[in-house]
Amino acid sequence: MKHIHGWLRATTIVSALAVSATASATTGYFALGYGAKAMGMVGAVVSNPQDSAVIAVNPAGLTEIGERFDLGMRFFSPIREAELNTSVVSGTFDVDDKSRRNLFLIPNIGFNMKIGDNLWFGFNNYGNGGLNSTYDRNLYDEAFAVLGAAQFGIPDPIDPINNPPLCVPGPGVNCAALVPQGAGTGTPDTGKLGVDLVQAIFAPSLATKFRDNHSVGVALLIGVQRFSARGLGNFQCFTQTGAPQAGCNPPPGQPPTGPAIPSDGLTENSSDWAFGAGARIGWLGEVHPRLTLGASYSSKVYMTEFDDYDELFAEQGDLDIPANFTLGATFKATPKLKLSFDFQQIQYEGVNSISNPGPALGPSVPPGSGPLGADNGLGFGWEDINIYRLAAVYDYDSSWTFRGGFAMNDQPIPDSEVLFNILAPATIEKHATLGFTFRPDKTSEWNFAYMHAFKETVSTSQSAFGVPASIEMYQNSVDLSYSKKF
Repeated sequence: MKHIHGWLRATTIVSALAVSATASATTGYFALGYGAKAMGMVGAVVSNPQDSAVIAVNPAGLTEIGERFDLGMRFFSPIREAELNTSVVSGTFDVDDKSRRNLFLIPNIGFNMKIGDNLWFGFNNYGNGGLNSTYDRNLYDEAFAVLGAAQFGIPDPIDPINNPPLCVPGPGVNCAALVPQGAGTGTPDTGKLGVDLVQAIFAPSLATKFRDNHSVGVALLIGVQRFSARGLGNFQCFTQTGAPQAGCNPPPGQPPTGPAIPSDGLTENSSDWAFGAGARIGWLGEVHPRLTLGASYSSKVYMTEFDDYDELFAEQGDLDIPANFTLGATFKATPKLKLSFDFQQIQYEGVNSISNPGPALGPSVPPGSGPLGADNGLGFGWEDINIYRLAAVYDYDSSWTFRGGFAMNDQPIPDSEVLFNILAPATIEKHATLGFTFRPDKTSEWNFAYMHAFKETVSTSQSAFGVPASIEMYQNSVDLSYSKKF
């Protein structure tokens, strides 16, 4: 117990750092696995706990991992690209860009200790997930410039109201072809485009064992979120503030000029923070000497609202962390080899700001939907996803353990929702991982894992802009961690 107290101080310090680290994720915006050991198994640990990071999946596993301290870091590299193909209008324009921020550091820290004859207390702080996109080109504004010129012509930049336009579209007149490559509309707040969402969870947990072979555990999920957005000025007419204004409702045949009073809850604000809580419960049971089962359920983590972005996210800035559940089985194939299978469902459709549909063709607000920020406001159109994980763990000897796995999940983003998801191109469906543990002595472990998420593209022939659009992503990550047993 005395050894644990020194590690508690380190836990507090690193936990504070973890909140400020930017996290990105793979199964939608949740992480594939938590900690190097779990990542080496594509996260298939609900019935095969490895270390204190099992709290992020099944707190009942604390009864099986002994007293320990775990500290790790993930080096995560997502490569994201988006494209709006306006060549159907001008024959020349192809607006595309790669998100330029491609390396994120994500810490993980936790411990486990016995506090009674049959009671364990554990803690883990982990990056639950997140999203980031950072485009130097504002794909929305460049596409709007081309499409606006094709439909309404090119206004005089000095006096667009009283002077004749520089180009009027008509038979044989292609105004869009006169728009310089990379030019925008001049709309305010249409500089660099992107969002940054970070989710960290602090999870104190208790677990107990009963009937010798069965355990139950519960974790309090204390959520912390940070969010910022930039470059979304083209969507001012989709906000509750802007939509009713005259500049967003021009006479037929005239382009919208934008609201005279723009929303201050859409874009270009500093990072905003949200806090909340939920719970996770879990069970782990050895039903046969060679078969162990596990199950867990995580409630929605109910978060406070992002007040600075109350006209971007539905329900006045609400962005709860979705509920999810996991079922799994581990089969002891040989004395040295274990095979684990997990099934998980993440319920994105339970959070309006994630699952509400985005703009319809026009672009316009779909029937039954409302402007950005309303209870039924525009969202990203994500669907619930199922995740299937298969992993193997081989104990070569007392010093070395090897791991590997493969995972598949449903696509959360329908083709019809590509436009808004330029900001959140979470397209990944397949992952492969491998890893190992080296034990230099009986109390120390060094752990490594590598993950590759295969490139996946979501595209549509007709986005809400009326032109083809696509988003794609692939990822690599390396996890390193150190564990100390007591």
